[in-house]
Amino acid sequence: MMLGRAINGVQRFWSKDGQSEYSHSGIILGKDGTTFEALWTNKRQNLWEAYEGQKVLIGRNVHMTPKRFVRGWLGIRHHEDKWYAGHRLIFFLIPPFAKIFNLGLCVCSELTAKFLFKSGIWDHWKGLNPDDIADRIHNWKDFEIIYEGEIYHD
Repeated sequence: MMLGRAINGVQRFWSKDGQSEYSHSGIILGKDGTTFEALWTNKRQNLWEAYEGQKVLIGRNVHMTPKRFVRGWLGIRHHEDKWYAGHRLIFFLIPPFAKIFNLGLCVCSELTAKFLFKSGIWDHWKGLNPDDIADRIHNWKDFEIIYEGEIYHD
């Protein structure tokens, strides 16, 4: 929770709209709520259980197809079970450094962006933070909001 507040503080400082609400990002892999996320390790977990009672934003790019989804997954699956690249968070204090000093390692939002890049939807992925992802979902015509609000599991 402290880390999330610190991430939001840095994102708010650098954001063009002066706002930042989300400090984490992941990829939904299935209808059952299985996600792929950069946590302590890059792993799968259940969205409904992991984020119960928390506010989430679920967006979908309108150009995503099953073929593109597979292409995106094939482009990032080698990150599964690897340690989280948390040391890279320091570069996000000055965002251009996060783009430049990367070496192919991903924090959570870069993993999401790399998935979209490898699927052929986005043109870059390095240096993108969770607020960048949320802003694109909210403001780009190529995204639809599937759900935004608190998650409650049955």
